[in-house]
Amino acid sequence: MSRFVLAAVLALGLSACSDDPDEVTPDSGTNPTTDAGTNTDAGTDVDAGTDAGTDVDAGTDAGPGSSGGSGKLGCSRTGTVNTDAGTLTYCVAQVGATEVKYIEPKQGIVPEPMRLAIYLHGDGAAVYTGNNPRSLFTHGGWTYGHNTLYVTALAPNKCAWWVKPEYTTCSPDGAPLSERDLEGKNAAELVSLIEALRKGWDIQDGPILFGGSSGGSIQLTSSFLPRYGDRYPGIYALSCGGEKPWSGQMDWDATNAALRGGTKFYFTYGDQDYLLQDIQAAEEYLGGLGFPVNDKVIPGATHCQFDQVGRVSEVWNEATAQ
Repeated sequence: MSRFVLAAVLALGLSACSDDPDEVTPDSGTNPTTDAGTNTDAGTDVDAGTDAGTDVDAGTDAGPGSSGGSGKLGCSRTGTVNTDAGTLTYCVAQVGATEVKYIEPKQGIVPEPMRLAIYLHGDGAAVYTGNNPRSLFTHGGWTYGHNTLYVTALAPNKCAWWVKPEYTTCSPDGAPLSERDLEGKNAAELVSLIEALRKGWDIQDGPILFGGSSGGSIQLTSSFLPRYGDRYPGIYALSCGGEKPWSGQMDWDATNAALRGGTKFYFTYGDQDYLLQDIQAAEEYLGGLGFPVNDKVIPGATHCQFDQVGRVSEVWNEATAQ
């Protein structure tokens, strides 16, 4: 049975904007973040070019090298977050319709361009907007010590990455499946974000570290990858989510090894997840195209009932180990 039928049966479990109720609460008795509220440069909104019909120029060199960017993204405000690497400063910035929080890596680790890591939250965006924004303190400590610019991105509708940006009703009842972003507007927003980051920092041309949970994982596999996967090779750390392309096909020749580049997929999910069939269908589909596909199945776990945020940085660490 497809996810769409299951979603209807299970009260649209995927699409419900429920502040990620299934996410594991960290073992911390204090709020790990402090919003400094410093308005350092509120006027630096970058034009995202959200028209999904626009051919976005990725400008990514398939060979070795880097973007050569500089200047960063201006902050609308800053804050601090407690991580395994200590108390780090994060910046809040706006790129078109997408708000992001980013943490720069420790300076002087290696005399090379930095990696880029981007995380897409699950429905409800609690790991981005909640009192304990786990995406920052869970991932930020790892990226800080691994020469990686970390960016956690808020969906344009402030709730769910797989839903049309115009659909802003974040309700416990969820969004109807008719509101899926079939036009790829959110995927185009993600491209614009990547390009803004590459212009702002000297980013390696190697695979981007992508991470997603639930609806964020579905956006990456069903919409972004089919449209732009050849332009942006990536290491995909996908927790409790994933689907085959919504269009039924890739927009580029994914059987061409040169176009697949260094893209790899790491799926993590529970064997009792109601999205199980869709996730496994995505694994089979991508493996059939020649992509390396790895998975970790959590016995007895239902949807996102494991440390699905921590698993993302665990995968990044494994995939980049020298």
